[in-house]
Amino acid sequence: MKRFLLPIVVAALCGSSHAASSSADTVQAELTLKPNEVQVEQVAPRAAYFETKDSAKAINPAWHFVRIPYTLLGRSRDSDKTPMYVDELKVHAYLIFAVPTKNDDKFILLDKEITYVDIPLSPKGKDGENKNVQAAVFISPSDAARICGEGTSKVERVELNGKLAAIAVEFSFKGMDCVKPKTEVDLVLNKKLKSRLKKGWWKKESKNDLGVNLRAISDTPFAPFYAPAFPATSPMYGSADAASTSAPSSYDGTTGYTPSSASDSTEPTVDSSEETEEPEVSTKKTKKRRK
Repeated sequence: MKRFLLPIVVAALCGSSHAASSSADTVQAELTLKPNEVQVEQVAPRAAYFETKDSAKAINPAWHFVRIPYTLLGRSRDSDKTPMYVDELKVHAYLIFAVPTKNDDKFILLDKEITYVDIPLSPKGKDGENKNVQAAVFISPSDAARICGEGTSKVERVELNGKLAAIAVEFSFKGMDCVKPKTEVDLVLNKKLKSRLKKGWWKKESKNDLGVNLRAISDTPFAPFYAPAFPATSPMYGSADAASTSAPSSYDGTTGYTPSSASDSTEPTVDSSEETEEPEVSTKKTKKRRK
């Protein structure tokens, strides 16, 4: 009797686990960042096991980062399943910074796309939701100094909070835009830009020579410490493709913006229909050389 009951119990357990742990088939994301909540925070890498008696005297410049809070709603095509995870979500952030110059501020636009994976959801009826999920983009100490201006002489005085002029965020799931309909995806914080920016300002670009970049947490010393602040990134450590790092752009506010990652690739394509011929391997034994 036990032989017949055991498979039934196992099947029931597996079935309930499968239903409870299913991934979302459709996703909606909504940016919840408010203008009065936008700030550029600082964090300095420290590790007690590397400290010496002179560590306190050493220069330890801070990294800057911007939190991007949003909500997720996931749904399953199967009405019997409640999605518990979003397998993969791409978050593309666009930030405009005001760079001080002798005459007036110069605005530069930076962008970075980050892939987040295994984002947990809580059951809400037949749907799954997460109201407390965050993305983040980071700026290295040297890049922060460049944004603050070449006149900055001391690393300790580098401060980006207050220089962030505008921010926009795009969300995509399985290659498709998944922003909740009729919700805003951008915030303009600088009064000088409000009258100059057009709708979809982050869709165009122009070159600049600062050479600064936004980074994912995986590109920073804080990669192992992402949880519980942010979901895991893919890859978890290092850049997905160093060659595709987004180039920064100067911005005059008169046009939109097209991310540099959308430019045509210069790598040659390979025709998969042409098979590479493998060299023939001789099966004959070679005769031993006579002494």
